[in-house]
Amino acid sequence: MEKKALWGVIGVLLSAGMAAAAEHSGAHGGTELHSPAVLIWKGINIAIVVGALIYFFKEPFLKWVEEYKNQIIKNITEAEEQHRKAKEELENARKALEEAREKYEESLKVAEETAQREKELIIGQAKEVAERIKEKAEKVIEIETNKAKEELRKFAAQKAIELSEKMLKEAFSDPETQKRFTERMLSELSKN
Repeated sequence: MEKKALWGVIGVLLSAGMAAAAEHSGAHGGTELHSPAVLIWKGINIAIVVGALIYFFKEPFLKWVEEYKNQIIKNITEAEEQHRKAKEELENARKALEEAREKYEESLKVAEETAQREKELIIGQAKEVAERIKEKAEKVIEIETNKAKEELRKFAAQKAIELSEKMLKEAFSDPETQKRFTERMLSELSKN
């Protein structure tokens, strides 16, 4: 507390000295402001004021400088940590992107292979179905052709019989033809 009281007294003296210097310079028209005594007195006043400022504000000023320095160091450390984390995240993102690209290419390759196998399987199945249909169609055609041939034979036989009957009826409608046929048949029967 004694130091503060001392500085208080020095402050009052400085103020009085400054007032006296101002009064002295005002009374003499300001010509003696540059005299060595006034300059020395002003220098002493400035030194005392600066000394008082340093004395009273040294600790808060040094504390503020220290806090400011610590805050800057903290900000730099945080920025470096964030930069490091950002680099790690970027590297992780690059790895994830590369893995995703590899998985995509692998999936695309598997899909193409699967599609090719499915295509070959479907084509194979379609060929089998087409072959079975062809075989069935050939069998149906053969059956229908045989049926048609059989019907044609029956039809031809029926027509032949009808035509033969008609021809025979016409031929045997003549009594002379009947007589010759009867004689011939009897002759053949007698040979047997």
